[in-house]
Amino acid sequence: MAKKSGFNYFDSFISMANHAYEAAQYLDGIVKNFDPSPTVLLEKVQGIHEIEHRADDERHEVITHLTTEFMTPIEREDIMEMIQKLDNVVDHIDDVMRTVYMFNITELSPAIVSFAELIVRCTEAMKATMEKFENFRKSRTIKEYIVKVNEIEDEGDLLHLDTIYKLFGSELSSINVIRQNKLLDDMENCLDACEEVVDTVERIMMKNS
Repeated sequence: MAKKSGFNYFDSFISMANHAYEAAQYLDGIVKNFDPSPTVLLEKVQGIHEIEHRADDERHEVITHLTTEFMTPIEREDIMEMIQKLDNVVDHIDDVMRTVYMFNITELSPAIVSFAELIVRCTEAMKATMEKFENFRKSRTIKEYIVKVNEIEDEGDLLHLDTIYKLFGSELSSINVIRQNKLLDDMENCLDACEEVVDTVERIMMKNS
């Protein structure tokens, strides 16, 4: 591993993970207290988008330091990949709320509530992974958090499989099937994005061991 720079990239990774966790909690609150009125939904869309915007600012700051610093703690392309994967998680959570609004979804199934809870749990485990990442050689728990993210993503796969199967066998109208299907896909994408983050962490750990 190269000598550390003055800027702490690992702190930025943690900050990005915190943005994802904050967005997940915000989404969970919306889902559990769902108000389908357009004015309220648009306000909620803007609320999550503000979190997404802060994550973008963090990503831009990291890129700025990468272009000016000679030495970095891990390879530049790994830092760039890490920050982009973390940003993707926030983007996908933002997409969920945009889908609810743009597709004019007025009712949420119990599966959507379950998915929102999984996203909170997954981003929380991802955040814990980031908090251990800088000192991964000494950490006794980072692998546990990585495995936890993988396990939650597996739960999401099963929930998605079962829910989509029931959705296309239901008596809902075609338009409502399309709406619910899109929303379920977007929520599963959030879990997939979290798994991509910890997969990247594992690869970087192996590379620097």
